[in-house]
Amino acid sequence: HFGMAYTSHILDQVKTLGFQQATATSISLGIDDLLTIPSKGWLVQDAEQQSLILERHHHYGNVHAVEKLRQSIEIWYATSEYLRQEMNPNFGMTEPFNPVHIMSFSGARGNASQVHQLVGMRGLMSDPQGQMIDLPIQSNLREGLSLTEYIISCYGARKGVVDTAVRTSDAGYLTRRLVEVVQYIFVRRTDCGTTRGISVNPRNGMMPEKIFIQTLIGRVLADNIYMGLRCIAVRNQDIGIGLINRFITFRTQLISIRTPFVCRSTSWICRLCYGRSSTHGDLVELGEAVGIIAGQ
Repeated sequence: HFGMAYTSHILDQVKTLGFQQATATSISLGIDDLLTIPSKGWLVQDAEQQSLILERHHHYGNVHAVEKLRQSIEIWYATSEYLRQEMNPNFGMTEPFNPVHIMSFSGARGNASQVHQLVGMRGLMSDPQGQMIDLPIQSNLREGLSLTEYIISCYGARKGVVDTAVRTSDAGYLTRRLVEVVQYIFVRRTDCGTTRGISVNPRNGMMPEKIFIQTLIGRVLADNIYMGLRCIAVRNQDIGIGLINRFITFRTQLISIRTPFVCRSTSWICRLCYGRSSTHGDLVELGEAVGIIAGQ
């Protein structure tokens, strides 16, 4: 009702008010704000008892090593989840305006999982191979970790960094190898004269219409297409969406298309076997470095 300029001014004032209030009522964190869940002690004790019984069963040969690992992970996972569920009611009853509680549950910073590691228990961690370690970290970050617990938790902290470095080098090496193989393949001629083609059958019941269109669009026909005695498309004709719609309408039996696989040359490709260029949507130009494009 008031125009763009006045509305923008009002929104700017609302933003300024929000910043002022957020600054005036800002909260800070201290170590005493991290309230450890009271029920943690007996929950961990109970889980340790169950783990001890499981260890005895394994020692006497009643439980296989794989089953022992699975059950041990289940015990500690259930304990960790129960502590996570206790976390919110504990904050609500003891200190509703706790800064940690306000920050995480308002959506401002952090989430339930991070608060759980601060006041609950860090729980199960993965090794560098991604396998779950059955020895959980029972302490939280408020209490502090033992040496063993810290070393176990370091795997997870460094895993992301290592994976990123490994994946980057792998991707670069793969690109180099692909381009190395195909860098000499160019479009040298308009037509290699091949009579071969790859057949596409739209009526085999297995091919959805979307896949059928993606397969044909931009290709070139290897043979004439007949509907009875009538020719509806000729050899070397570029297939566009209009022609595909005609194939669907006339329920054509078998369509033979040209692809780089059937090109007669091994060291280059002709325009008709390559088909349309995705750059400009027309038949590929002579001299186009299609090998490097495919490699990249």
